Amino acid sequence: MSAKILAKSSPLEKLIYGLGDVGTNLCWTFMSMYVTMYYTDSVGISAAVAGTIMLVARVFDGISDVLGAMLIEKCHFKMGKIRPWFLIASPLLGISLFASFHVPAAWDSQAKVIYVFMTYTFTAAVSYTIYNLAYSAILTVMALDEHDRSTAATIGRFVTTGGVTVMFYVTPILLAMWGGGQSQSAWSRLSTVYALLCTILVCCMGLFIKEKSYEVENDGKGEENKPAQKGELSKAFKAVLTTKYTWLLLGLFLLFYLYSGVSSIKTYYYKDVLGDLGLFSMGSMLASLPQLFALLLVPALFKMVERGKAVIAGCVIFILSNIAFAMFSRSVAAAYICTVIMSLAWTPLTAVIYVYIADLVDYIYRKKHVRVEAAASMASSIGTKIGAGLGSAAVGWGLALINYDASLEVQTAATQRGIVGLTCILPMILGVLIMVIMLFWKVDQEKEEN
Repeated sequence: MSAKILAKSSPLEKLIYGLGDVGTNLCWTFMSMYVTMYYTDSVGISAAVAGTIMLVARVFDGISDVLGAMLIEKCHFKMGKIRPWFLIASPLLGISLFASFHVPAAWDSQAKVIYVFMTYTFTAAVSYTIYNLAYSAILTVMALDEHDRSTAATIGRFVTTGGVTVMFYVTPILLAMWGGGQSQSAWSRLSTVYALLCTILVCCMGLFIKEKSYEVENDGKGEENKPAQKGELSKAFKAVLTTKYTWLLLGLFLLFYLYSGVSSIKTYYYKDVLGDLGLFSMGSMLASLPQLFALLLVPALFKMVERGKAVIAGCVIFILSNIAFAMFSRSVAAAYICTVIMSLAWTPLTAVIYVYIADLVDYIYRKKHVRVEAAASMASSIGTKIGAGLGSAAVGWGLALINYDASLEVQTAATQRGIVGLTCILPMILGVLIMVIMLFWKVDQEKEEN
């Protein structure tokens, strides 16, 4: 009788898995939250132009995701199939962040727009694409045991959330200390510090995380049995593209990161509606800390409630809390309370979304006998970049639509109402759409049936 020997990830690997993602968030999430404000308030580019740049960059993103996935599937290094790409991505992410927040102040408007387009597109379509494809695929080969994989994902999200919480809290403080949001030198200093940390932490993923292989112990004789050979590149992509869950996963990541991109409007909400950007630090803490501790309870929650049902229930609470946020948008206390509730409601999805990539890889292997780590990760990567880009673009276009004027100390009442609408209505729509996707996600049920 044969028994699978499924290698597990070490505690250090689980920690590095989270710390490396903290590093990337110092680049990508920092840009998602602040780059629109930097473009409008410091560089002097209109919100509409900034939004359009972010959307156009998605075209190059889509191409780079396909090319990146093909490269990862084709290339095999001595270090492994996935790990070397972290070593390649780490300096690129640092350079991208540094360049994005160092727009030459002496240049004219047209030159600035070209520079912004080139640096933002390079960050999204090259640097982040390489990292995100590798990050999406590494969990599948880092932890082969299903329980260990879920544990690694939960610990990783816990560490990432903690790191992002610190970033959100200290960023407004450092900006104010170094000259404020309209100061080029303040953004330059901050981006330099984050770029260095990003480079170091992402590099650690390539150095310390090990890729595992499948083995089978046959009646105690120690014979190894590798899984079926990976098919041709075209076969791998065909297997991914003809699986319905690939498209559901793409949609899930698109909506999840669309919310992340749209969340940058909250910097304007605290600055222009509540009148104090400094409140954003506490708001960010309240958005992250409750989730940080809730992630510790997620494994116990998933033992009591099926993962998909927990995500759907969280979406319902998330939608209701956004309605309450809109009703009491002028109250700092109400904003903070609703933020805590939204954070807790979003926790189940945050905990499992990257596990779903590994589930998709295993599902395709069971059904079609092809292992497609990079090709499957392509779907999540495309969804991530399109979602974040559309979210940031929606903020830029939305601000232009409601006549946001960066030169005004106090925005008009109509503009403030528009900011509240952008802060609440878009997330509610996203919550509904995610619920619909989860109703059709039946991977767990099909696994049990088999």
